[in-house]
Amino acid sequence: MKEKLQKGGIAAGVIVQDPAPQVVEVLGLLGFDWLFIDCEHSPMSLEDVGQLVMAAELRGITPLVRVPQNLPEIVLRYLDIGAMGIIIPGLETVEDAEIAVSGAKYPPEGMRGLAGVRGANFGLSGPLGDYVKIANRETMVLGVVESRKGVENIEGILDTEGIDGVSIGSNDLSQSLGVPGQTDHPLVVEAIDKILAAGRKKGKPIGGLIRGGETPKQYIEKGYQMLLTSVYGLITGAGKQFLVNARG
Repeated sequence: MKEKLQKGGIAAGVIVQDPAPQVVEVLGLLGFDWLFIDCEHSPMSLEDVGQLVMAAELRGITPLVRVPQNLPEIVLRYLDIGAMGIIIPGLETVEDAEIAVSGAKYPPEGMRGLAGVRGANFGLSGPLGDYVKIANRETMVLGVVESRKGVENIEGILDTEGIDGVSIGSNDLSQSLGVPGQTDHPLVVEAIDKILAAGRKKGKPIGGLIRGGETPKQYIEKGYQMLLTSVYGLITGAGKQFLVNARG
């Protein structure tokens, strides 16, 4: 995923909120690039996420975890079980971004603790010092910008060393702007345009959730590089179409 984005490509991802490794395998076999494993709005345990990460590795799809809080001790646990990156909810300031990077990267780039855990192949693939260099280079750190304050600080957030990009949380953004649920309101559209413009200026990819009735092409034309759907969205779209065809 990271290599594709760095080359200017489009990374197609799926939000997963349930502990269903077989679904992850299917998504990988279909050719999706990445998983947005949601531990903010789901009841999944650390063990559940570990199963999803292993399924993702098996089928060649990059697993990223949206952590419930931007705390180094929480970030550490998800990375130690093998997540290839983290997604921080409610990223609002440069300080928030720096905390996220510090929790995800080993010294000298951050403060992540080192152990021979699953993420490090249990220390069996070579010296841990070599793993540190690889992990610092490859581990992704994304944020979700979903508030007025986050939009105001977007350029500084994207300038933060170690931040790979941001995704737009349009639902919470609409709430923050005083128009809850109205994701096509001019205030929300203006804020989203500001984030996309900052992404172009700073050379960092921007992501967003494609809603019902919208198409990936619309998002690509606006400048998004990280495209998201959800397992529920895929089921709903395909299910509705099936029923139309079956009863038509």
